[in-house]
Amino acid sequence: MSLTSATLAHRRWLIGFENGTVRQITKAYQKRIRALLGRLEAIERQLSSGVALTPAQEAQAARDRLRLRGAYRRIRADVAATLQTQMETAAQKELSISTRNLTAGLPRGVTARAPAVDIRELILNPTQGQTWAARLDASMIPVVQNMDAALLVAIDRGASMDEAARLVAVGIDAVGKHQRAINRIVRTEIQRVSNEAAQATYRDNRDVIKSVRYLATLDDRACQLCRPLHRVTYELDEAGFHDGVKLPQHPNCRCFYAPVTFSVAEILQRRRP
Repeated sequence: MSLTSATLAHRRWLIGFENGTVRQITKAYQKRIRALLGRLEAIERQLSSGVALTPAQEAQAARDRLRLRGAYRRIRADVAATLQTQMETAAQKELSISTRNLTAGLPRGVTARAPAVDIRELILNPTQGQTWAARLDASMIPVVQNMDAALLVAIDRGASMDEAARLVAVGIDAVGKHQRAINRIVRTEIQRVSNEAAQATYRDNRDVIKSVRYLATLDDRACQLCRPLHRVTYELDEAGFHDGVKLPQHPNCRCFYAPVTFSVAEILQRRRP
């Protein structure tokens, strides 16, 4: 198997790993919010049909409002704990696989160096100027605000039924938007730590790696930022860096770099077994 093919095979595994992580986080999120969301959906249907809420329903909405922020603090903690564990796993796997694949692509007797990487520090690195924890915190604000407004209008009889139903629907919609925002963070961060771990391997083996090749995922979701860069090659400098774009380019980016080694003769000259 060529070095590029081996890198592609690992990336397919990584996408499956991402999908599994998203499913795990989504399941935990829905479990935390299921009862409250079910009550909001019932309220929205009732108000849309022109039926006023009962005093018991209003009292339940008041209790739900008091518990709302606590519920989302627990959701935030769930997501953070799972994502951190999965990022650590992805980074460790990438360091192991990229080193193993590179060794398999080198002449007999030449072994790739395993980079010394502080995985916990790598996890804290920002994506486009913002850490994953900061983006997770920011994602919590609109959903809590919209759900709080939905519960408040269910308690306050000052709004018309149509307006109350509209605000409750906005609150319900905010939950779906928030889950999609979390999924973007999860996918983007798993790709980021994997790419950064791979780049660490390439830098530490710059005496045998000539360049890196940008590889996009060319399916119907490939974007106009990534598609034109597919198979563009960037030379490594003496420090093992290159002038290609930093990955991920954007949220949900699935692109990566595959290493291109020197010729066998050059490798044996640069690093004798």
